[in-house]
Amino acid sequence: MPDRAVRRRVLSQNFLVDRRAIEGLVDGSGVGEGDLVLDIGAGNGLISVALARRGARVLAVERDPGLAERLRAKFATWPSVTVVEADVLTTPLPSEPYRVVANIPFGITTKILRRLLDDSGGLTRADVIVQAEVARKRGTRGRGTLLNACWEPWFEFATGARIPAAAFRPKPRVDAAILVVARRDPPLLDPASRRDYERFVTAAFEGARPTVASALMLPRAQFAPLAAKLGFGATALPSQLDAAQWVALFRAARHFAGSPNSAPRHAARGVAAAQRPSRRRR
Repeated sequence: MPDRAVRRRVLSQNFLVDRRAIEGLVDGSGVGEGDLVLDIGAGNGLISVALARRGARVLAVERDPGLAERLRAKFATWPSVTVVEADVLTTPLPSEPYRVVANIPFGITTKILRRLLDDSGGLTRADVIVQAEVARKRGTRGRGTLLNACWEPWFEFATGARIPAAAFRPKPRVDAAILVVARRDPPLLDPASRRDYERFVTAAFEGARPTVASALMLPRAQFAPLAAKLGFGATALPSQLDAAQWVALFRAARHFAGSPNSAPRHAARGVAAAQRPSRRRR
């Protein structure tokens, strides 16, 4: 197998070549003059060109040394485009507010989303091309997954335009779509509580017991009326709660655990379960 083909397979390189799709991606992102934008997996540089033409300051991040060299030559006279030869999973991200507009490698989509959304830096919005099923899974309301539950107090998700497989070279096996992620302002929960909240939600999703109440061992006397107030049933599964409900439940559980008059023993066990190391979020 030629070296180029090996790199494309290993690095999950499917370059967007359809100019209309590129313009739609960039137009839909709303990027404007002076915005700092990361083009992750910049590849052929076409998205970086479209971003720069709208006045953005572009960081074209490319892991493949050969492609990075071509990008440096391509943008040698473009002062608004900086080519960064690096792996986005390990390279430092900007500390100032920035956006992402990119056709990210399909093979490491979740890893890239983790890198961007788990970072405490300045990401304000991401418009990224992913496999259509991934966009549906992450961007459709009511599809409660562990990762979405962990991210949604701080970010909102939506699904954008579908992009056919024929718009890429080499052609992937499936269609793609745009996933839009925007930082909430204000967030639903103080970022200082983020790690505790994530452990709490993870304990509910990964617990041996199926319902939220049983997984977290919350006192039924308090849980049933609280669930009714928050709009879900006392026997609800973790996948049935939305971000606002998770945040309210997290706050209530902390209250139960900290109040001597609120059945602390059961709630304390639930909060303690949330503190234990857990498996990888999905």
